[in-house]
Amino acid sequence: MKIGLALAARRLHGLLPVLSCLMLAIIGTAPLELPHFGPVGPVLALMAVFYWSIFRADLMTMLGAFSIGLVVDLLSGGPIGLHAVLLLLTHALAVSQRRVFLGSSFLVNWWGYGMVALGAAFVSWSVACLLNWYLHDPRPLLAQLGLSLGLYPLVYWLLSRLERRLLRPALPI
Repeated sequence: MKIGLALAARRLHGLLPVLSCLMLAIIGTAPLELPHFGPVGPVLALMAVFYWSIFRADLMTMLGAFSIGLVVDLLSGGPIGLHAVLLLLTHALAVSQRRVFLGSSFLVNWWGYGMVALGAAFVSWSVACLLNWYLHDPRPLLAQLGLSLGLYPLVYWLLSRLERRLLRPALPI
């Protein structure tokens, strides 16, 4: 009985990155109404996939990033596959640069996220323009980018606390 509970707890811990990303995806797709910008919401799922791909690449897989992206696509009403591809690219980039980010300060990590978020914002805006054959106003996207960059320290802090409490093994006495 104890072995079964331990195995179930280990599996649940292994799903923690994906489950936390899904929770943040749901929260992040609820748009905020900002004056003069319309509905804008931070890209919380991008933050979480970036974080987990660096600090727990063993638990944040490509399939997990892709699945979270599809959930964001379905919840946001955007083109199906856009966020799935963006989160896959984010995962691949974060994993490939993992050594750089693991040995660096939070500011370097924040800067890295900023570059990823800027690239994702540009791709999202470009796809929207191409699909509609119309040059959209980039200000809502820039507001979303600013909101995402401003919230990243909070999301980083929350996910790092979650990781420390639930995923890192206890030190032997």
